[in-house]
Amino acid sequence: MDQIEDHNGIVIGPMTTLEQGFSALDEQQPDACILNIRLGPDMVYELAERTNDEGIPFIFSSSERREDIPDRFNAVPLHSKPIDLIQAAAWLLEQAKTTTGQ
Repeated sequence: MDQIEDHNGIVIGPMTTLEQGFSALDEQQPDACILNIRLGPDMVYELAERTNDEGIPFIFSSSERREDIPDRFNAVPLHSKPIDLIQAAAWLLEQAKTTTGQ
């Protein structure tokens, strides 16, 4: 997280439950998201679908294997832990610019 803040990014989170993730989407309206596939006993796919539906770029950060992720998320980058936050943030910012036309 410090890596992103050191480059003038604003970190919202971490969120440890699906409920917190949905609340963050409603209240914070993030420009991009890094989603851990497992949030306690829950899988993050419902939150990922909503993030996608809202046009918010996101990546998965997880030790999950690509073949264990539902096919509908094949285009979502998967970053293994520990994640290089600068590399992930750079990709997300590029996607955000493409989405907003900036």
